[in-house]
Amino acid sequence: MRGNRKLISMVRRIQFPAWQRGLICIVLISAVLASVAGYAYASESNLGGPLYQQAQALETETRYGQAIALYNQALTLFLEEGDDESAYECGEAARKLSIIQLTYPWTLEQLKQLIRDAYPHATDEQIESWTSGENVQQTQYDGEAHYFSDAVANLKYRHMDLMHADEVVQQAYHDLVGNINSIAQTEPALPWAQYHNPATYRGTHTISIPREELPKTGTIRVWLPIPINNGPQTGVTVDSISPEKWLKLPPSVDQDIGLVYMEVPMEELEEDLFIEVCFTFTHYEQRFAVDPSNIGEYDTDSDLYKSYTSPYGNTEINTEIREMAHSVVGDESNPYHAARKIYDYIVENVTYSFMPHFVFWPRTELTESTYVHRYQWGDCGAQSMYFSAMCRALGIPARTTGGWQLFSGEFSGHFWAEFYLPNYGWVPVDTSAAQAELYLKDIGDAQRRTFIDYFFANQDSMRCVVQKDTDVPLIPRVGNSVLLPMAIQTPAVEYSLPTSEILDEVILDHWTMQCVRIE
Repeated sequence: MRGNRKLISMVRRIQFPAWQRGLICIVLISAVLASVAGYAYASESNLGGPLYQQAQALETETRYGQAIALYNQALTLFLEEGDDESAYECGEAARKLSIIQLTYPWTLEQLKQLIRDAYPHATDEQIESWTSGENVQQTQYDGEAHYFSDAVANLKYRHMDLMHADEVVQQAYHDLVGNINSIAQTEPALPWAQYHNPATYRGTHTISIPREELPKTGTIRVWLPIPINNGPQTGVTVDSISPEKWLKLPPSVDQDIGLVYMEVPMEELEEDLFIEVCFTFTHYEQRFAVDPSNIGEYDTDSDLYKSYTSPYGNTEINTEIREMAHSVVGDESNPYHAARKIYDYIVENVTYSFMPHFVFWPRTELTESTYVHRYQWGDCGAQSMYFSAMCRALGIPARTTGGWQLFSGEFSGHFWAEFYLPNYGWVPVDTSAAQAELYLKDIGDAQRRTFIDYFFANQDSMRCVVQKDTDVPLIPRVGNSVLLPMAIQTPAVEYSLPTSEILDEVILDHWTMQCVRIE
């Protein structure tokens, strides 16, 4: 497989912030393509069907390596038989298992060695404690436990002594807290206004791929994320798209998700593939001076209320989440105060943690909000979906909004939450950003409180909104599945012909995005 570094790092692009990430070695587990002995064909006229069934049985037994091999053999046979539909199913099944392996690549001994490399002064007792039980994310396949690709990077969020010993990270957090507190303590020119201090940015997507790294036939569908006009974000323009001949729809800058959609027919591509999309947008700082006694009543019959108080996708509301929401809020009935209680609970109790996003719904039945509730771990997106789920459980409309952030000087993926108040609109909440103060070893109580308070009902202008909520369908919808269905902060890719190859790797390995402030 190609493009290992970009594919694994895609998870980190969703998380906050880019400069938090610790050292981690990346290994891709390639699909096993060798023959698996001991299986007989049921008939000479339908050779793919029995192999497909055997692969499904092996998958049920979590024997993923063997299952991938049989799915690939069945795919080839289905193509020879002219059964494209079954070939697609085989390709998708093999891709899913390869992505699980990719997400959880390490054996226990490999993980321990990676920890020794990252923390050479760690004792055997410490390493044993860090990797035991549920202290680290893991899953079972091929007869043994395998551990999350970002397990080493997560250690410093679980053990603050490791965080405090990293002088580079300490300086970065110190600068961030100082910057945000300076914004928070500056009185807005118009105290009654919600939007202040606009910042304008110019972004550029570039994809440049040598022709020999792409398929010879078929069509590659590509969705590139772009900003949308949405509340604090205005003036979105797509300045240029090259080449225009691949563009199939107008850019969706005024819809729920911002996309440039292109189709590239491989038979017509004689030279290297080059795509460039340039865009401009303005984002405002938000300040909400909410009077809790003047919120008004929800229109419970409205589409907005029904949509954003219902469970969907990774914002699941199960019995346990509903009970937790009521436990956190208690007798509080005012939605503003109730949302603040949920915010404080997550900031104080949910440990920041890079997440195995690739293996959540719809790829498996496990959802982000349920995972956070179960383990009390979560990154920016997962925490925001948990916040949204608890708000929705109480009848408070909420959603998980995201795109990119510029805290570190360059844009990287980020999500935050918003809850809706009559008379005020969508109010921003950023629990994971607020947790940055937890990572500083030397910070005063007043600084800490200013920083935490700012990220409830306020937001900086160092943002770009790409989608209004997670799990928003792409435009146009995908035929099968893309690598990360819940969010688009890097290009999404789909290939028209049956394959088990993760073609996203090729695109991501040759994709860059730059976004700079221009005024």
